[in-house]
Amino acid sequence: MSIDFSSKLKAQSSKLKEPRSEFLRKLRGSSGSIGSPLRVILTVLAIFILSQYLAAIIVAFYARLAHPAINISWYINHSVDAQFFFILLAESLAIGLVWWVLTRRRVDWRSIGFSRWPHWRDIKWATAGFVAFYALSIIVSLIISLIWPNLNIDQNQNVGFSTLVGPQAWILAFIGLVILPPLGEETLVRGYLYTGLRSKMKFLPALLITSVMFGAAHFQTDNGQLIWAVALDTFMLSLVLVYLREKTGVLYAGIMVHLLNNLVAFLVHFHV
Repeated sequence: MSIDFSSKLKAQSSKLKEPRSEFLRKLRGSSGSIGSPLRVILTVLAIFILSQYLAAIIVAFYARLAHPAINISWYINHSVDAQFFFILLAESLAIGLVWWVLTRRRVDWRSIGFSRWPHWRDIKWATAGFVAFYALSIIVSLIISLIWPNLNIDQNQNVGFSTLVGPQAWILAFIGLVILPPLGEETLVRGYLYTGLRSKMKFLPALLITSVMFGAAHFQTDNGQLIWAVALDTFMLSLVLVYLREKTGVLYAGIMVHLLNNLVAFLVHFHV
């Protein structure tokens, strides 16, 4: 009996490529391409800036109509309603712009992480991811404390909603900080950005680029001081979320981990 070594070698080679091929299989049904890595990165930056800018303009326009005599900057920074609607508009615009870009590129919406309905196993992956993220955070915090003992690692993020009075304000803050960001950010970052990078790159560079951009988007300053701890925390969160996106092929587990993390931050920040 003869052995076809050529066929055997091809079969082994296809097995080695299976994880990448399995991920790219999620792009089935699309007649177009998301684009080159540079195009994807620039598109994400444009969507992020445009959604924030348009949301701010709409809220400011409403504030001018509803309260002609009020200081708009003060109103946006101190009004719970204004801050809620800014987040609602920004996240909705980001999702809408992603959908528009995908339609223009003739790419199926399902390819960026909505290829199926949620399953019970997504909850299992989310639980494991949530535990892994906090374990990673503790380990990194301990390492930083050992290397730079005088470094402040307890910096707080400015999330707005500084004054919450009454049940309505608490509900709006909860929706605006816990529920809406995971939906918009996962669609844009782990959905569009990571899928676009992963379609052209191997896992590790796509993971790092996605996470660095996500962390950089959360850089803040307080009286001229850089709040680097928040960016590091979101970078580590993104590492876990990208892994879940790669492993499950969809966004549901990542959305749940993101939501749970925001819930914990909400409870801690407002001392609930």
